[in-house]
Parts: sequence; structure tokens; C-alpha cells
Amino acid sequence: MHLTRLAVSVWSLLCLGAYAVQSLDASLYQSKLRVADNIRSVMLASIRTSWEQGTAAASILEFDDPEYSVFGSCPFVYNEKFPLSTLQLAYSAAVRQSPDGRLSQEIGDALDGAALDGASAGSAVLLGSFTDTSRRDYWLNAANAQLNYLLNVAPRTSTGAISHRNDTRQYWADGVYMGFPFIAYFGAVTNNATLLQIAYDQCRLYRDALILDGPTGKLWGHIYSDDTKAWIDKGIWGTGNAWAALGMLRVAVTIQKTEHSSKMASQIANLTSWTKEILDGEFASLGSDNLVPNYIIGGPSFPDAASSAALASVAYRVAHLFPQKFDKNYTDVAAKIRDAVMGNITNLGTLQPITDPLPDPFPYWNSTGLLSTESQAFGLMMLSAWRDWIGA
Repeated sequence: MHLTRLAVSVWSLLCLGAYAVQSLDASLYQSKLRVADNIRSVMLASIRTSWEQGTAAASILEFDDPEYSVFGSCPFVYNEKFPLSTLQLAYSAAVRQSPDGRLSQEIGDALDGAALDGASAGSAVLLGSFTDTSRRDYWLNAANAQLNYLLNVAPRTSTGAISHRNDTRQYWADGVYMGFPFIAYFGAVTNNATLLQIAYDQCRLYRDALILDGPTGKLWGHIYSDDTKAWIDKGIWGTGNAWAALGMLRVAVTIQKTEHSSKMASQIANLTSWTKEILDGEFASLGSDNLVPNYIIGGPSFPDAASSAALASVAYRVAHLFPQKFDKNYTDVAAKIRDAVMGNITNLGTLQPITDPLPDPFPYWNSTGLLSTESQAFGLMMLSAWRDWIGA
């Protein structure tokens, strides 16, 4: 009897301790909401290229309307809540759709040369088809045109991978986020297992082409040309690996939320293992400032808050959704990164230090920058993932 009471007492203390930590985290999260609003407003104020439009829409969806995010409990069904802020971004992507089907293209001198980047807004556009019924056909036609471009128009590499570029056959690590979550999302919304498998296969083909043995583990090189059979950027770029991890996680979770999940268990397991591979390699490179470097090898190694925030968001998500594979070490590192990122937010709400994604000449990501839409989006994704992990 004494042992039973002791066991109950110990268990009670553990529960109280866990509750206290959770309450502390929730309070800490609430204290960051004003900063989060600043991060968000700077992102929305910045000029957005096609990939930035889609990434901004995804971050707004996770922050404002998490129930419709693939991380939500029932994301593919209308729940009577109108996802206004997400659909506003999606509407702009659809209005600027090019005749060949690529979203967010008609801006400035039009067409950015990418085959996959426009599809980053595809999920937000397709969301409109079942949450904004007055424009259902408009949303659905735009999403169908984008899907048709990916599957039937975009160039293919010798392995059958959809090229990241529209005029050459290239693998970019970025493309795993840009195109393949949309293909999976379309498959989930329309209950099409073939599309789910295609999304998985594209992730696999990109990993096969870009995986390297780096100094901290297996990580992805940035750009490989299938035309010349040579690397364009063999460097292990932090943001490129973050894009790949973000994309593979979203494909895995999308498959998991469908009725096909049990038959595709091995695909989900592979995607989460490949995501873990990236987290392990990138987190092993964490500097004394608790940020990952811009490049681990092959380029400037200055600390980068953008890729760090993106990777922290992945760590919080996988720890929440796949706890059997991702233990407390991942959220411990994510918390270190979160504190480092939030501690360096400027009075304008911008993340610092960051790589500059847009300067000329090529390569674009070899110098630090002042403002990046994707950086701001990664900051919001990190905060949303942290919120969902602690249940705030």
C-alpha cells in the first residue's frame, strides 16, 4: 500500500511538473505574439516572387487557420470557418497565373523561369475550391491548370523527376517544397492515391539525385544539372536542406491524413526518415550562436536565421506527430534555435542574420541580406509549429 501511494505521489509530481513546463511554454508563446505580428506584417509588405507567394500563403495558413493546414486534424473538409487571409494570398496567385498554368507568374516582366515554384501556392488555391463555394470553379480550374503543368508540361529528367526549371532539366533542393506537397494535397482532396504516390516518388528521385555524404552526415547538395550531368551548386546549403525537409514532411503528413495511409506506411516511414536525416545533419552543424550556417560546405558559412527557423519548425512538427521517431533532443535544439531567432528580430520585425535570396549575379545565396519573404515565412512557421507542439 505504501509503495502504491509512493508511486501515485511520484506520478502526480511528474504530471504537475509537465503541466508547469507546458504552462510556462504557453505563457512564453503568448508573450511573443506581438513580435509574430511584426514578422507577419513585414512578410506581407514585401514584394513576392512566385515561390515567396506560395510560402507566404502556407505560413499564413498555419498561423491563422491551422485547422486547414495539413497538420490539422481534418484539413481537407470545410468546417464553416472561412480562411480569409490565406485565400487572399491564393487569389493573387491565381489572378497572376500564366497561360501554361503556373501560378503567381505574371508580375514585373513575367515568368521566373521555374517549373515548380508557382505550385507552392497550389494547395492554398485548391483550398478555395471547398471553402469558398461561390468561386469553386475558379479555384478548381486554377489548381487543375497548375497540376496539369506539373504532370504534363514541365520538363522531366532522365529519371522521370519533374525539373525545377522550365527550360532545362535541373534538380534543386528547393523544388521538394515547391511542387510535391501540392501534388500530394491534390491527391488528398480528390482521394487520388496515384497523385499521393507521384508526390512520394518525386521526393525520392530528388533525394537520389542530391544526397551527399557531408561532414555532419547525409545532407543534400543544392543544384544538379541532368542536362550536363554536373553539379551547379554542390554546396550543402542550409536553406536548400530546409526546403527539402519542409517538403518531405508535408507530403508524409498529407498521405498520413488520407484513407490510403495504411497502404502507404512504407512511404510515410521513408519520408520521415529522410527528414530525420536532414535534421540530424543540420543540427550537428549548430554554431555557438544556436543558428545553423548558411553553407556547411561549398559556400559562405555565416549564421542563417532563415534556414534555422525553418528547421526548427520541422523539428517541432515531427516531435508532435511522430514522437516514436523523434525524441526530446529535437525539440531541445528547436527551442535553442527559436530563442536565438527571436532574440535577433529587429524593431521592424525582420529576421536577422539571413541569406539574401535575390541579389545578382548568380549564385544568389552567397551574401547576407536585409529582408527576405521566405525568412519571414519561416519565422511564422516556427512559431506556429511551437504553438501546436505545446498546445497553446
